Amino acid sequence: MRKLLIPILLVLILGLSSCCCNKKDSMLVSAGNNNYTGDYHQDIYVWGGAMNLAWTELKDSFFGEPIELETKDVNALFYQNRFNDPVFSRSDIDEASYYIKSGYGQETVDAINKECRAKFPSKSFSDLLIKLGAKDIISYAYFLKEVQYETQFEKQDFKFMNKPVQGFGANANSFQNVHVVYYENDDKFILALKLRDNSDQLFLAKGFPTSGPEEVVGFLRSKVPAQSGDVEVPGKLMNKKDVFAAPVLHLDAERKYEEMLGLRVKNKKMKGYAISVMQEKIKFDMDEKGARVENEAVIGMITSVAPGSYTPKKLVLDKPYWVIMKRANSNNPYFLMGVDETTVMKPL
Repeated sequence: MRKLLIPILLVLILGLSSCCCNKKDSMLVSAGNNNYTGDYHQDIYVWGGAMNLAWTELKDSFFGEPIELETKDVNALFYQNRFNDPVFSRSDIDEASYYIKSGYGQETVDAINKECRAKFPSKSFSDLLIKLGAKDIISYAYFLKEVQYETQFEKQDFKFMNKPVQGFGANANSFQNVHVVYYENDDKFILALKLRDNSDQLFLAKGFPTSGPEEVVGFLRSKVPAQSGDVEVPGKLMNKKDVFAAPVLHLDAERKYEEMLGLRVKNKKMKGYAISVMQEKIKFDMDEKGARVENEAVIGMITSVAPGSYTPKKLVLDKPYWVIMKRANSNNPYFLMGVDETTVMKPL
């Protein structure tokens, strides 16, 4: 019996068609780009693509060239260089799922609050409270993805790393949701969960390092390249004798890029500006019905600032794993989360 029990390195990959954007990006992401800038929240690695979108919008609309900052700080330069060569762009997500805007002054802040709320009534993040002068700049990006499994799983008690948490699993009906993309053994495999809309994809990858997404994303790219046209669920349908189970997940994270605050711009065109705000929020939920990811990023710049016989698989996510969501026609995730602690699970 294969037991697909997932200690989760959650890589949620939602990818989009390159033809869906209505505004050009300064560059498309190369297949081998691994410039992820994720951080740890409650010991869980998390990454979302919104900050890439906000930085690129700022760069394209105001700078017209890579953004350069006056700093020798290694961490700040790391982020500067990675955001200038982004791993994710608006070509990796459908237009209906994101909102991006930049501009000068308080009028732009007010427009962002009004327009984003109108496009996404279910947005859970509060309106921006930033106050800007007439010459100050804001760049903003937000996306929301909600996906449902083809058939709902059933709730069940679960143990992750031997700790009891809420979970869900497959029964005689919902086993058809589970497709095995790669299987080495019960402690290393990749699953694709069938969604009602196959233009999005959700993968669960067990047995890969949770310290960073480079290995699991690279491996997934080699197994499941971007698809166009009629999209089918990757992998082979789980056998009825196999066991699938996973924990319920909830994440609510905020991040401030402290390394970037106060740094002045080197680019001649934007001389005199400095980063005053650079922050993002990510919410993620996954249960027996489906998954929801919400990601917001804000960058503010002001003109003055301080510096044999068949053996069933056990497809149980009871050890560290990745959740990955992406668009079927893209190689690039817009959300990554490495789950190796129960801090993002709901206790029994």
